[in-house]
Amino acid sequence: MSLSLETSVSLELSGPRETYGKCSLCKQQRIATMWCEKCDIMNLKECFPNWTSGNSILDEFIRFTKLNAKESMDYLEWIDFNQFVLIKDINDKGAFSSIYSAVWTEGPRWNLDEETEIWTRTGPIKVILKRLDNSHNLSQEFINQHQNSHDETLNAKDNIDQKKSRVLFIF
Repeated sequence: MSLSLETSVSLELSGPRETYGKCSLCKQQRIATMWCEKCDIMNLKECFPNWTSGNSILDEFIRFTKLNAKESMDYLEWIDFNQFVLIKDINDKGAFSSIYSAVWTEGPRWNLDEETEIWTRTGPIKVILKRLDNSHNLSQEFINQHQNSHDETLNAKDNIDQKKSRVLFIF
């Protein structure tokens, strides 16, 4: 029996929606590739006591992005400065910031071991660091201004990733 083009298209469109499998921990359907919203956000929250930027306002902003993440890397992460090597100044000092190239030794989360639900990182990756002057005086107003651009910044990283580098803001 042969199918006509019309029948074939009809069968394709009525087929099952794309699925991402079930989380091995909670057994719920994942909402994105390698992403169980419930379990991953819970794991991110459990790590809150393990890091601090030294600025409570910035810490709360980073926590907010983690608690409201909608994808596996849709949040900000505090990275200790000791995770950067080969730091090189790549511009003249601007009015409010300085730009550096560096290598982030651990790199971002990249792959999920689906049996253990533990993320591995990419390993060393070239990054761009932007140091903001007077960032120790970071205010809630500054965070509010950048909170609205959080999604835009995360979306922009897709283009940067293709070049194997990232824009990181180090406060």
